[in-house]
Amino acid sequence: MDPRNIQTVLATEVDKFGAAPMNYAVSRPLLGEGIMNTDGARWKLSRQFINPIFTRAQVSELSTFEIHVRRMIDRIPRDGSTIDLQPLCKALYLDSTTEFIFGKSANSLSPETSNVIARRLPEIFDDALRSMLTRFLLSKFKFLARNEKAWARQCAEVHSIIDNYIEEDIEERKKAVESQDTPYKYVLLRELSKATHDKLFIRNELMNIFFPARDSAAVLTSNAVFLLARHPNEWNKARDEVLSIGAEKLTFEKLKSLKCVHHVINETLRMFSPVVRSWKTCLSPAVLPHGGGPLGKDPILLEAGDQVDMAFGSMHMDKDIYGSDAHEFKPDRWEGRKQDWGYIPFLGGRRICPARQNVLTDVSYVLVRLMQEFKACENRDPCHEYLSTQVFTKESRNGCKVSFVPA
Repeated sequence: MDPRNIQTVLATEVDKFGAAPMNYAVSRPLLGEGIMNTDGARWKLSRQFINPIFTRAQVSELSTFEIHVRRMIDRIPRDGSTIDLQPLCKALYLDSTTEFIFGKSANSLSPETSNVIARRLPEIFDDALRSMLTRFLLSKFKFLARNEKAWARQCAEVHSIIDNYIEEDIEERKKAVESQDTPYKYVLLRELSKATHDKLFIRNELMNIFFPARDSAAVLTSNAVFLLARHPNEWNKARDEVLSIGAEKLTFEKLKSLKCVHHVINETLRMFSPVVRSWKTCLSPAVLPHGGGPLGKDPILLEAGDQVDMAFGSMHMDKDIYGSDAHEFKPDRWEGRKQDWGYIPFLGGRRICPARQNVLTDVSYVLVRLMQEFKACENRDPCHEYLSTQVFTKESRNGCKVSFVPA
């Protein structure tokens, strides 16, 4: 897709396009109304509550995240044996995400301390997501989807677990005694509860955040290691930069200063972004600057109800934008390159992902910690190419089979 068309949909003519017509009816039974599936005044209300929570103050807090990262690193073999890092990354981010959103970690990397309800949530949530995906793919024929009773039970169980988290948080805050000696920990549920007492609103927004947060950062981290294992020179280059900061505490500012690491992440997002497309529906007549005429180079008129498929995953590999080496992993291409509408892994404009900085910070943190602990990462998959599979996120079908050499 032409970057000019994407800019039109997401920025210059954003009010003429919406997410709700395609997403609301299908997702409402599970996600309710929230920032992911609404437009207009309701979406602005969600943004008003959600965006301030994802602030630099929050992403600067990494001590809690380190606990989960340490548990993941402790599970990596140090004898050179092969490990599939992809499920390990998913466990890491499940634990950190549930702690950030609900205040209680699933502790999947530490099952002896895991909460039964916390473990059940990702299982039943995945079942419900598969049912939701079936209905999304069926589109206007979603009435053909089977097992409506099972779908209703799945949604009800997920809602029950989230409601339990909300009630527990209310009770804990009633008992809590403010103390300046207690480190403040950001919890999305708690921040929303401070802003509103509407429990249904809180649950809906938590669902709308938990849905995209489940696997995106995990797949991005796994994909970055997948590529670095196949390009040892890039691993060494990034690791040299990491080692140059010594044993200093990893802060938001310190991570942001690591250009090579961020070039690796940008290039991974360009080539193998976990999310590769977004759909919008035209709400009123609009004109896209490119795609019409016999050669597809003229403006094109859209009528209300027309759907726009923004396949930015393929745009990120366009040789007209990224050059003849667009299909090659070259982090250095980001040196001095300004990010524009030809690169939108987090979308753009008003509907840009509010958690984008959280994702980039967490992924860079994990990569840095791996490079501190291990001097080399070697590919152990006989298949060199990236074979993708996709449900809600695009990930490696073969996982990320690698071995690590301790530092």
